[in-house]
Amino acid sequence: MAPDPAALVPIDPQPPARPRRQAVLTALAAAALLVAYAVLATMASRRQGLSFDEGLQLAVGYNLWVHHDYRIEGANGDLIKRWATLPFLALQPKFVGRDDPLWLAGNAYELGRRFLFGLGNSPEQLLWVSRAMVTVIGVALGLLVFLVARRHFGAAGGLLSLTLFAFSPHMLAFGSLVSTDLAITATLFASTWCCWRLLHVVTVGRLLAGLVSAGLLVLAKPTALVILPIAAVLIAVRLWRGDALILRHGAREWRLRRRRLQTGVMALLVILHVLAGWGALWAHYGFRYEASPDPTDPRIAFFSAPSRDEIPAPLAATLGWLQAHRILPEGFIRGIETLLGCDDQLGSFAHGEWRLEGRYWFFPYAIWVKTHPALLLLLAAGVGSWWWRRRQLGAWAPGPGVYEATPWFALVGCYLAVAMSEDINLGHRHVLPIYPALQVLAGAAALLIRRAIVWSRPALAALAAWPAFDAVALHPHYLAYFGPQAGGPAAGYLRLVDSSLDWGTELPALKRWIDRHNPRGEVPMHLAYFGADSPAHHRIAARRLPGFLERRTFEPYPLSPGYYAISASLFQSVYTTAFGPWSRDYEELYQRLLRQVIALEEQVPDPVQRARLVKRPENCALASDIDLFDNLRFARLCAWLRQQGPPHHLVGYSILIWRLEYADLKEALLGPPAELTNRPPVIRRYRQFVVRTK
Repeated sequence: MAPDPAALVPIDPQPPARPRRQAVLTALAAAALLVAYAVLATMASRRQGLSFDEGLQLAVGYNLWVHHDYRIEGANGDLIKRWATLPFLALQPKFVGRDDPLWLAGNAYELGRRFLFGLGNSPEQLLWVSRAMVTVIGVALGLLVFLVARRHFGAAGGLLSLTLFAFSPHMLAFGSLVSTDLAITATLFASTWCCWRLLHVVTVGRLLAGLVSAGLLVLAKPTALVILPIAAVLIAVRLWRGDALILRHGAREWRLRRRRLQTGVMALLVILHVLAGWGALWAHYGFRYEASPDPTDPRIAFFSAPSRDEIPAPLAATLGWLQAHRILPEGFIRGIETLLGCDDQLGSFAHGEWRLEGRYWFFPYAIWVKTHPALLLLLAAGVGSWWWRRRQLGAWAPGPGVYEATPWFALVGCYLAVAMSEDINLGHRHVLPIYPALQVLAGAAALLIRRAIVWSRPALAALAAWPAFDAVALHPHYLAYFGPQAGGPAAGYLRLVDSSLDWGTELPALKRWIDRHNPRGEVPMHLAYFGADSPAHHRIAARRLPGFLERRTFEPYPLSPGYYAISASLFQSVYTTAFGPWSRDYEELYQRLLRQVIALEEQVPDPVQRARLVKRPENCALASDIDLFDNLRFARLCAWLRQQGPPHHLVGYSILIWRLEYADLKEALLGPPAELTNRPPVIRRYRQFVVRTK
């Protein structure tokens, strides 16, 4: 016997006069959460230093506005480069001219460094205003998450999803930095939702929203191509469902029930969206094929990376055809070639394992260790309860069916499938776009409130408050978030590095630590820094150890007792000359160079004369050997430190500090190696692997 709807569906106890008041309270609560997000992100942006790619993003973006130059870093984040630097048109910061060697060479990272630290501009002001523009994107995305979740699960579901978004450490981290990640996250979420809505009811408003979101998505990042499998899944599910497709214009409405007609309309919609993306791309590049602002000037060059991977023949042929027929702008095609030519040389570290190539489990592991347990628990409770209620009550169950959630399952599934197949394992940020969809799905936990379960409201309130408490406690180091299932942020450097933890933003925090612990500089300071910020700008007085990006002035020097501050990505030997764990081959090379250095010191005891000797042009081979020794010495020190337990101090969870005495250095550099593997060597010089093994 079919269940009685009246016995199964709870009666709303609220009187009819209250819906308006409830709507106002919901709107006020949503506004308060969005304000909280904006305040936390803005405060974090004021306390963080320059992240690895921000100088590049700002310099290239302003270069687009000032010089209409599309050579540098094309295709990768065109949207955020334009958007974040829009306030610069009013601020008018100083920028390099067209005769500047860095601009002519097109070196994006060095151009960013010159723009922020070499022209008299205020890096803090430029970072603050550009990061504020990114926070605006975060607020817009949060609002969209709320609206979608409210549509699915009611006001309580919308507020629950928005709470998870507003206090998400990942959304706060990338809402306070200029990077491509939040832009692709927002535009992919919006495009997926617009696509799903258009597949049911076609109106002029929905079509315009879809076309705009498609155009912005294409400009956000090359990852935008993932919308193709997502759209394919949505279309397949929609056609399988078999409901009528509604065309609506004003008061008139047409219902298409035949699948052939529906397929034709959907094909036309796909074509329109492809054309919108294509048109947006050409509009960004000024409807100009040539990337150079002056193709007749032979001095203006494309930057050539020191090493390139081989692009698969079919892709190379496709790019060549697009270029020959001028289907896409030259700057975009060259940018794609650059990205494809450097994606196989990016080493990574995860859970004690080093790899040069990608691994399928990297992103599932990163999601597990860096996702807040509250989101995981609410997601499991919400989806489980949702599924159970639909199974038990069928059509009488409140809330949407699984069909209505198709776009979010499709987004998460397709994006993860693509990410897991890639060679790029740089960081957890590359799966950031799945989080708004997960937060929407977690809003289904609000359906528990409609059941007669006493503990549902306090349990949901506690789970929603948990990430809020953690967000305040972790402020402003949101990038370093690791869940308690991974040991928390303090253990993050043992799990993942690079942009999952260490993106070079903690120099201001290091300066504050030095001012507290070593204000007079009585203890020598040594710094191995991973990032693009400037220690000199932050007035950090330290002996520079090998780092990345490597910008030291070459000179031979001894290591002395003192504080050793080492970025986590260098500590785990991901961006050191000797990649990976210390090995027998590294040890053999190190001992040979050590004997050479000792012999040189015996021949030329005076360090000043020795430095002059090494810097002579005819002794460039000797200088190269000493530089390699310096890098191997540092890698051996890191290998020794990895066996000594936790660091003495942890700054921003990503800069590890030890106080080392002479005996420690002697044991680390001259004693038996504390770490020794049979792994074949991978030596990287000047950002290029010269010995590679798999």
